[in-house]
Amino acid sequence: SVVRRHRLAERFLVEVLGFEWWKTHEEAERLEHAMSPEMEQRIQNVLGDPQTCPHGNPMPGVMGRPTKPLDRVTPGITATVERIPDQFEHEPGFLEYLDSQGLRPGVDIVVIDLRHGEPIRVMVDGTERTIRADCGQKVWVRA
Repeated sequence: SVVRRHRLAERFLVEVLGFEWWKTHEEAERLEHAMSPEMEQRIQNVLGDPQTCPHGNPMPGVMGRPTKPLDRVTPGITATVERIPDQFEHEPGFLEYLDSQGLRPGVDIVVIDLRHGEPIRVMVDGTERTIRADCGQKVWVRA
């Protein structure tokens, strides 16, 4: 599927070509349409059958882990950033903003303060950060 080729292309760009995880979406858009079934299979083999794209979204057919939006986490709880849903990859500068705040899939965070519609205070790698309120719906975590 196109979604599978896109996510494989993103993973290839990060793991083989060294792209930053937040820069892959547009490049993958170009590659997904040029990828033959043989190339898709070879990329999958080189990558070791990845389960997710760099943004944490599961490959088609792979059951992802249960997640919820960050704004549904109880303050004081440690949560792991699991994924940034596809629809937010298109938002100019959003993934780069998350990266600048240390928020990327696989990172553990602690929610310090969370109030609807207000910036969210979190602890990331031992540093307290205040992130934009919209991150509450756009960053999905496992808690």
